Amino acid sequence: MKIKILLTGIIFALSHVTAVAQDLPNDPNYKGQGTWQQEHEDQWAIKRVGFTDDENSAWNKMSDDAEEVIVAVIDTGLDWNHLDMSWNNIWVNPGEIADNGIDDDGNGYVDDMIGWNFFANDNKPWDHDGHGTFVSGVIAGTWNNDAGIAGINPKAKIMVLKALNNFGHSRASYLSAALVYATDNGAKIVNMSVGGEGETKMLAEAVRYANSKGVVVIVAAGNSAVNVEDFGFAAMDEVITVGSTDLEDKRAVFSNWGAKLDISAPGLDVLSLRARRTDFMEGIPGITYEAGAAYVGDDNRYYRASGTSFSAPIVAGVASLLVSNRPDLTGEEIKRILLNSAQDVDTPGIDQYTGYGLVDANAALTANKDFFIEASITGVAVQQTESGTVVAVMGTTNADQFSNASIQMGQGDDPAEWKVITDDIEAAVSSGQIGGIPAAEFAGSTVWVIRLITTHENGRTREARFRLDLG
Repeated sequence: MKIKILLTGIIFALSHVTAVAQDLPNDPNYKGQGTWQQEHEDQWAIKRVGFTDDENSAWNKMSDDAEEVIVAVIDTGLDWNHLDMSWNNIWVNPGEIADNGIDDDGNGYVDDMIGWNFFANDNKPWDHDGHGTFVSGVIAGTWNNDAGIAGINPKAKIMVLKALNNFGHSRASYLSAALVYATDNGAKIVNMSVGGEGETKMLAEAVRYANSKGVVVIVAAGNSAVNVEDFGFAAMDEVITVGSTDLEDKRAVFSNWGAKLDISAPGLDVLSLRARRTDFMEGIPGITYEAGAAYVGDDNRYYRASGTSFSAPIVAGVASLLVSNRPDLTGEEIKRILLNSAQDVDTPGIDQYTGYGLVDANAALTANKDFFIEASITGVAVQQTESGTVVAVMGTTNADQFSNASIQMGQGDDPAEWKVITDDIEAAVSSGQIGGIPAAEFAGSTVWVIRLITTHENGRTREARFRLDLG
């Protein structure tokens, strides 16, 4: 059978692995702009988070001895014959002998050479939908092969776990089994661009199991423009939930939002790989789409699409680079670095539209593993003091290397000017009173915005805002 030939070929390929080029990628669509008559660069999405083609590129932060890292993609499978997905970037199970019909490593799966198809219960996780191939290409598309795109991490090894069917649908049991498989078979990063309303106990336990083993689970927030708190396991504290931003670094209109949103990445007009004979945008309810409109390239081997499904692998790619550079990082440290190094975009501060902000590969790759910076206002309280009535500002201002904090205020919903109330807060505060504003300062307007700015010793700041309506 064809699959046997291909899987046997994996073993041959292992002895012919070449060193990854240290130069920046020269792939035509990575360098290109306007390929489908758009004004932005073809791969604008990954360039926006730091993977530029100049001396400031985040790729220049990779160490010479960066290690390979297994990234499990729980999705619709993979077109493993795509010319822009090298066998060098596909995980091969070291404990299995191809096609001998024996579960050599005793993990419960026979001949699981590159992963598993949990729908068909076999070792052929081929992608008949296209979604999984697209996601995998964002993370590990082949560099410098004179074709198409460049993936984020040339050291990534994609573990192919097909837990969605050919129409992008799944069951909690398949997703749970795939997540446990990824955890038990060496994946450090897991991308799950899948979700829906409701959370099952089985999937929640699988997520917690992965988390307990130090696996970083990255989940798409969803495209329903609703509160992510009602969107299944994407609302769990144990995952990194990713929303989408647009070309102006604003929340994309389709992206789910809410307090459970952790971080964001570009999700509009993202370019990646097209699995053969697929067009996954076709037939999506509520979307007007002409068949083939998303194809890119003279050979139609590439595809452009929008959604949080394609923001998540950008974050997963950055996370995998952290592991390649610093394999000793724990899952908790990876999450802390990603969130606290993010660029504050859209609404200032940690907000319900973009979370901590836009993932920043340059900042993440150079951040100390203990780095964090917090600013939040949880409320205000009126207090009577010897000097008069004061509005106490409650919340948190903290950092691993705290420098100072400032409280400011401005009139209206979008203040044009800010008055500094105090800029000499030298002690960190965690869930307490940060400072006070004399009541007289609120004269002249019924609506005020209070702003808290925390400054780290390295100069980075984080901001929080609180709207106060005196009416």
